[in-house]
Amino acid sequence: MKHSFTWKQKVNTLPLKKALPFVLLLLGALLRLISLSKVPGGYHQDEAFVALNSFGLFHEGMDSAGLKFPIYMSSWGDGQSAMYSWLLTPLLIFTKGVPSLFITRIPQVLIAILTLWCVYLLIKRMYGETPALWSLFLLSICPWHVMMSRWGLDANMAPGFLMFALYFFLLGLEKNTYLPLSALFYGLSLYCYAVIWPIVPIIVALQIVYGLYHKKLTFNKWAYLSAGILFVMALPLILFVLINGGYMEEITLPFLTIPRTPGYRGAEVGFSLTTMWANMKNAARLFLFQNTGSPYDVLLPWGLFYDIGRIFIVIGVCLLIYKVITCLWKKEFCFEYLIFVNLLGGVFICLFTSVKVHQANALFIPLVLSEGYGVWKLLEFLKSKKPVLRRICSIALISIYLLCLTLFQCQYYSSYKELVNAYFCIGLEDCVKYALEQCEETGLSTISAEKGTQWPRLLLFTETLPSQYITTREYDVAPAPGSFVTADGIRINTRINYETINDETIYIIYYTDVEKFWDDFHMTQFHDWFVAVPK
Repeated sequence: MKHSFTWKQKVNTLPLKKALPFVLLLLGALLRLISLSKVPGGYHQDEAFVALNSFGLFHEGMDSAGLKFPIYMSSWGDGQSAMYSWLLTPLLIFTKGVPSLFITRIPQVLIAILTLWCVYLLIKRMYGETPALWSLFLLSICPWHVMMSRWGLDANMAPGFLMFALYFFLLGLEKNTYLPLSALFYGLSLYCYAVIWPIVPIIVALQIVYGLYHKKLTFNKWAYLSAGILFVMALPLILFVLINGGYMEEITLPFLTIPRTPGYRGAEVGFSLTTMWANMKNAARLFLFQNTGSPYDVLLPWGLFYDIGRIFIVIGVCLLIYKVITCLWKKEFCFEYLIFVNLLGGVFICLFTSVKVHQANALFIPLVLSEGYGVWKLLEFLKSKKPVLRRICSIALISIYLLCLTLFQCQYYSSYKELVNAYFCIGLEDCVKYALEQCEETGLSTISAEKGTQWPRLLLFTETLPSQYITTREYDVAPAPGSFVTADGIRINTRINYETINDETIYIIYYTDVEKFWDDFHMTQFHDWFVAVPK
């Protein structure tokens, strides 16, 4: 009877075990998809530029500056990585070529969900089912990953592509035919965020050397093919750096542009000891206090990983480093080395740049993997002492994490929602549409918008194509336009001169300036923004 009961128990729990990864994936997907276009409820200025460039590429094959299929967008003058706009552009077929907030965020949320599954497969391949489930669970509920998944910042594509590349590299250690896929994703990651350009070669080199040393890689046709793929994909960006360093002229082809941007961010990377020390202190403050000064980046007190998550990150990183050192000393292969190398890459970013949240985003998934590693090792230790202790600790940890998640979500959809909506200019799109309607009704042909509206949002909401913008823009301080004219002949001023308010102009203003227009204008409110139409 005893053996029969145990067998039946195993049979009954088998479907649950098989379903658990999909349940956790569904949890992660729901946390990222629910009210996707409402929280945050508006376009961040960088998100608007991503959508604007995709709008131009879809209709005219140009970004907002008129560059034909650029490998690096000219947004803000100093540039914006191209991957997000490339992924968004074909999706505009579902919205008749005009970006919506929901469709703009789809590339980011899909990459984020795929990253969850990639992490599960990666850790399962390394250590087995239990640590893989913990890693999937912890990344699914991670505050940083949930929040960054829900709006379209180009830089936040990078962590996912780095994980895809690492997963195929792991497969490539077992079967070299997967190495070209790893090279492909490492190459694509370079088009996600410029800050990772210095660390991708370091990560790849350290992984290759390790694989060669342990005879898991050899110089064969797959290795040569992978090297060729990565070089070809990196070459346009190498040329981009040379062009913007003043060594070459801009390259313009019918199907590709390697541009010279008005501003170049190469100076943001510092290699002096003084700069690196200052950068590390800045990074330490970020991880200690988890506050960047940008309220939409981090939701306190939950921070990037919850406080309990930070405890296990410290435990996991220490155990990981100990394991790597031990195996290097014994000349044994260990999977921990691959996670350690990616941690190291993130640390290098913190050394070379003055990080906020998205600058250090390549570090965060390796930190979550370390967190999962710490939890797993603790539970394995308890199991070796007494199995019941492991079960009790597992239940306690799951309960604590779910409680943190619940409280985080309650705050995210209440106080955080109200706060972040202001930073994402909720209501501004409705303001622009209404102002255009009023121009048609009143016969007025000028709209002046408060500077805080930001010109990429105005271009996006007026659906102004690159060709129209380029021929009508008048600069304020280049590359920021002082004004441009829409296809319907409406002049859009991107600043308001409050000393020359007149009755020939419709104004888009923030609520703090309402009193200046109250007597002589009809005021229509959209959240914190108003449209002022002359009486």
